[in-house]
Amino acid sequence: MKKLNLSLAILALAAMSVNAQTTVNSDIVGYVKQTLAAGSDTIIAPQVQRPVEFTGTVSSVATSGDNATLSCTGATFIANGFQYVANTQPKTYFALVTAGNLTGTTFRVVSNGTGDLVVARDGLTLVSADITAIELRPYWTLNTMFPSADSGVSFTPSTGTTTVARRTQLVLPNFVAMGINRAPSTLYFYNPTLADWVSTGATGVKAGDTIVEPGQYIVHRNTGGTPVELNATVVGGLLTKSDSIYLATSSSAANDNPMALPRASDYLLSAIGFTDANFLQSTGKTTVARRDQVLVYSTTGTGINRAPSKIYFRYAGAWYDTSSTTTAVDPIIPSGSAIVVRKYTSDGLDKVLVNASNVAL
Repeated sequence: MKKLNLSLAILALAAMSVNAQTTVNSDIVGYVKQTLAAGSDTIIAPQVQRPVEFTGTVSSVATSGDNATLSCTGATFIANGFQYVANTQPKTYFALVTAGNLTGTTFRVVSNGTGDLVVARDGLTLVSADITAIELRPYWTLNTMFPSADSGVSFTPSTGTTTVARRTQLVLPNFVAMGINRAPSTLYFYNPTLADWVSTGATGVKAGDTIVEPGQYIVHRNTGGTPVELNATVVGGLLTKSDSIYLATSSSAANDNPMALPRASDYLLSAIGFTDANFLQSTGKTTVARRDQVLVYSTTGTGINRAPSKIYFRYAGAWYDTSSTTTAVDPIIPSGSAIVVRKYTSDGLDKVLVNASNVAL
């Protein structure tokens, strides 16, 4: 159902920022095509990233309240050029840590000066040794993944705001709440009157700048009216740096962590980044002995609200498929797959999965 083009062109591009920022590296650029079946859900996990707009070293980190200021060596930014402003500056940026103790962690940019970035620290206690180099990119958004120009190609615009008038919907999983089998966070549809995406809870408010973070995914629901097969093409750069995904646990119950690798390549399950530090091994192969599990949702198939195609657990250092536990397995997880890491009742602390690029440069 999904065709991944791995003939990725290496483009000698300078900075692509409207802010004319400096110190950038060229991306390895390619594209991903997906077929969006009529009447069905299709997982959309950004496998390529929007262009990098700054790379550089960080000389110091200073925290204040919920934010941290990163002093960027030699940077010549335009003040607040990386700050999101509705209807004026539609990009929301993130800083990916490429060197330091928190390599792979991303921080959302709140504002910036001419030589520094202010980022939300998301409850982390930060010191200068945690962040010594960064890469700055804008997040994907609903409008950049499914722009108005793609109406009728990658999505069908709704004919009104009522439930019966809605056509293509973008379903955002709930990445924040706790528990298992959680209902979606928000549903969006394209309102042609506003020429923008809106949520079902606020049908008159533009929401196309809603971000999709690295490691997240959305579900494209091609239903409503008489749906036809659609096609999406996403162009972007390869993420060749390590990426960290935080897995929340609960001390009172199991907890689901929906995620998708922000990569344009397949991975062996054993190579994704699961370790004894972030993934609790089972005490046996029986259902009652299983602890942490990996639920994989395929990019193929038809229908909505589909069940996982495979469920895996780890026992005695080997991976097993819950449908047949006789022999250990090490399956290929196709690029673009949605994954739910179901964490067994634990200590209530976040665990960190560090996913390294498997693309040879």
